Amino acid sequence: MGIKVIATDMDAIFSLPLLIFLCLFSGRASGEKAQALFVFGDSFADTGNRNPYNQTVNRPWRRPYGFTWPGYPAGRFSSGKIQTDFWADIIGLPTPISYELLRSHECNATGKKITKGVNFAVGGSGIFRSYGFTTVAEQVKQFKDLIEENPQFNCHKLSRSVVLISAAGNDYSAFRDRNGSIAGLIKLVKPVVSGTIKAVKDLYKCGLRNFVVSNVASFGCAAEIGKTSCNSNYDDIVSLHTKLLRRSVEKLRSNYMGLSIIISDLISATKHIFSYPSLYGFVDLFVPCCAAKGGIEMCGEVDERGRALFEVCNNVEEKFYWDSIHPTQKGWFAFMSLYSYGAEMPGQNKTLTFINGAPNAISWVESLGFFAYNISIQSGSTYQFDFFHY
Repeated sequence: MGIKVIATDMDAIFSLPLLIFLCLFSGRASGEKAQALFVFGDSFADTGNRNPYNQTVNRPWRRPYGFTWPGYPAGRFSSGKIQTDFWADIIGLPTPISYELLRSHECNATGKKITKGVNFAVGGSGIFRSYGFTTVAEQVKQFKDLIEENPQFNCHKLSRSVVLISAAGNDYSAFRDRNGSIAGLIKLVKPVVSGTIKAVKDLYKCGLRNFVVSNVASFGCAAEIGKTSCNSNYDDIVSLHTKLLRRSVEKLRSNYMGLSIIISDLISATKHIFSYPSLYGFVDLFVPCCAAKGGIEMCGEVDERGRALFEVCNNVEEKFYWDSIHPTQKGWFAFMSLYSYGAEMPGQNKTLTFINGAPNAISWVESLGFFAYNISIQSGSTYQFDFFHY
């Protein structure tokens, strides 16, 4: 399947090898808007790449997903907006169109949207085909095919774009679901991190330069009825993953000219939120808003008569988890606020940071020469957390 948009200028003369060569020497301007946002990864970044017509995989296209925003299912594993939407807000772009939508619609109608970025992330993805979905490497191949077929993705556009990669841990979860041992999980860390880094290298070779890579999710803080605190069963895996990811990213910074890469520290941000839930207005942290009565699964599921097998809470604005795994829109807003601004806690003289490689996401975006935007304004959200340091 080819997705092609008609070129209208001299960009059409560039071949991919020439494009890569020229991008090595692309300089940075100042005070401009980012050109595009390209997204790769899993359900923490997916905005519509599960097939809506396939009943076995279309859960984010069913009610009550999209309960908070936009009021109907929109392909996101949440009550509303997720990190992809908020990252787009920060760099002043619309949420990138999903690759699935490109495959199922006339390209002429979506050509302009393609030039603002594309989201290849799909729920259930990983470095390996652990759950049977498109891997991160396969998503990178989709991106390569797209830019080869569409010459308006020129050197300047690619080097002045932003990449988000979310590989939050499906490979680990799938191994655990098959009753894998802790020792086996530890052996899996190196190839998972290596696969993430390979994706960055491959995208760099295509001309992309500015990367946000998410750390792994905090397995010990997953939703569970009756749970009162995060458990430490998987701390060794999370710690090793974090260590190897940071070390690998440092090597990339040293060896790849013009590369700017940060890590959004999902682990530290989760621990912070769960340590101070009242500052965010969260209650019953481990109880999801959408779940089966007395359990945590089944959000979006119905019986043979179409009757809901789930219940939705009446206080979604007080919930961190939407379903058994994924944050609510407010949960994502809390993450993105920490990434964007850091946090200055009452009675402390230091600002906490949740971005590795920059003081915060806003300053990183500005260091690239891009305009940066406040997510509380761009998202239209009314959430405000008093302790943030601006």
